[in-house]
Amino acid sequence: MASSSKTAGTPVFSAYYRYLLATAGFLVTLSLGTLYAWSIFIPHLEQEFGWTRAMVTIPFTVASLVFAFGMAPAGRIQDLKGPRPLLMVSAVLIFAGYGLSSLAHELWWIIITYGIIMGAAIATGYMSAVAAGLKWFPDMKGTATGILVGGFGASAAIFGPLVYYLNAEFGWRQTFIILGAIFAAIIAITSFVIKNPLPGWKPKGWDPTNVGGIRKHSPEYTGFEFPVKEMLKTREFWLMWTQYMLILTGGFGIIVHLKPMAMEFGGFSSAEATGLVVLIGLSNLAGRFVLSPLSDIIGRLKSFTIVGSLMMLATAFASLAVIFDAPWMLYFTAIVGGGAFGGYLALSPAFTADMWGMKNVGINYGAMFTAWGVASFAGPYSAGLLHDVTGSYVPAFFIFAFLCIPAILIARMLVKPFALKSYALNIGLERTESKG
Repeated sequence: MASSSKTAGTPVFSAYYRYLLATAGFLVTLSLGTLYAWSIFIPHLEQEFGWTRAMVTIPFTVASLVFAFGMAPAGRIQDLKGPRPLLMVSAVLIFAGYGLSSLAHELWWIIITYGIIMGAAIATGYMSAVAAGLKWFPDMKGTATGILVGGFGASAAIFGPLVYYLNAEFGWRQTFIILGAIFAAIIAITSFVIKNPLPGWKPKGWDPTNVGGIRKHSPEYTGFEFPVKEMLKTREFWLMWTQYMLILTGGFGIIVHLKPMAMEFGGFSSAEATGLVVLIGLSNLAGRFVLSPLSDIIGRLKSFTIVGSLMMLATAFASLAVIFDAPWMLYFTAIVGGGAFGGYLALSPAFTADMWGMKNVGINYGAMFTAWGVASFAGPYSAGLLHDVTGSYVPAFFIFAFLCIPAILIARMLVKPFALKSYALNIGLERTESKG
């Protein structure tokens, strides 16, 4: 076993290095998370180009799909080569994506420049930061992922007012150029901090076999290292993939459509509706920081049940706000829906590491994250399409609420961690403890 001192020069430096890395990882995901502020641009693009609500969600949807399905190959590269090459690629792509998007005059152009290029930038940067952080925090996986992915959720809250101001002062094209320059610089600088620990590294004094006393692992911890091909054979993976997709479909509906919904049916001004976007970002961040350490105590599956219940309430309230002409309910949707969305995204990397091991967490979580991509298409596009057809968001958000019911049942009744242990023993998989 390599000692912690061998990973960063001196024992003292090594003891604190992972916290510096977590801070750098937060800055990376913060720079990438303005994807969640796409709704701020919707009215401007509709006004300039005359696009429908469904059309204007396509660049966001494509970026989300490329992000999601790029995570697995990015995770594989991260596991083999480390995070720095991917972070440098991310910096170049985010600068190019924003810059080229500012030149758009046709939908197909912004689909390529924002959808494909920006999606690839997010996949490479996000995976680099999150996978490296998980490897440095095997003793606090839930808390660490809350910090690492917290930047992605906080981005809309922190940069939302800036984006709104820049849009008002300079227009969306110049706003894209400014954002691209800022975020590329941040990611390039942090690439010199973020790296993987040496194989076999563990925190000083931490015993991965000790699950007594203060809990070192959630109840879902299996203690085996699953290659991605074996993970994909397990029933538990596909159950959790389905839950992931069902819960986040409603979350994406909220993130993309709550601002235009508030302006159309709630009588909100553009500035007031942007405030909802900021509120979603703040609650998104809060959900990540609250639910991730809570899951270290009560377990991931119980936490998933809480998240599913909250998302069901949030999406139902969005429909009820229109039916009862109660705009205040949209604030409830922003707070509760944002918190549930952020909480789920903080829980899922830690859950993946618990169930299928830390060694291949990059590619394994990349495979799980494809559910995020499907949800990013299903939620925004279906809500936009139903709005264009019916003139209302009510049907879409009631459907999103209904989808949370089977998601809750999956967490409560169907996923069995002990079955994974039996499967791993039968096929002779490597034990996590054997690395200590």
